Amino acid sequence: MKVREIMKSKPFTVTEVTKLGEALETMMKQRIRHLPVMRGDRLCGILSERDILRYRAVTSYREDWWRAPVTAAMIASVQTAGPDDSLTEVAGRLAGSHIGALPIVERGALLGLVTVTDVLEAEVREAMA
Repeated sequence: MKVREIMKSKPFTVTEVTKLGEALETMMKQRIRHLPVMRGDRLCGILSERDILRYRAVTSYREDWWRAPVTAAMIASVQTAGPDDSLTEVAGRLAGSHIGALPIVERGALLGLVTVTDVLEAEVREAMA
């Protein structure tokens, strides 16, 4: 099975200047835990709930952490996968790197997002078929 078969197309995204509070609000409203961070039409990072919590924990309570830009907490060296990568390969990368999501990129364009949950659901469906 290929990643393109299970990825979430057109994921919610934020820009580099989006505030952490707004990003967290989007995550909560949409019931998601990862947001690709865009610079124009290019992926420049990924932000997770865990990244926000980690940033909040290390900032002073006197600081307005929710007003900080997502660049303060995001992971800039984001790992990606291609739409034709195998599900097994992506599952191994997610597990091996201890990350929860991979943006799906082709020729520099963000196509989608695949999460650990997406992979598990696909594996269960395949095993039960």
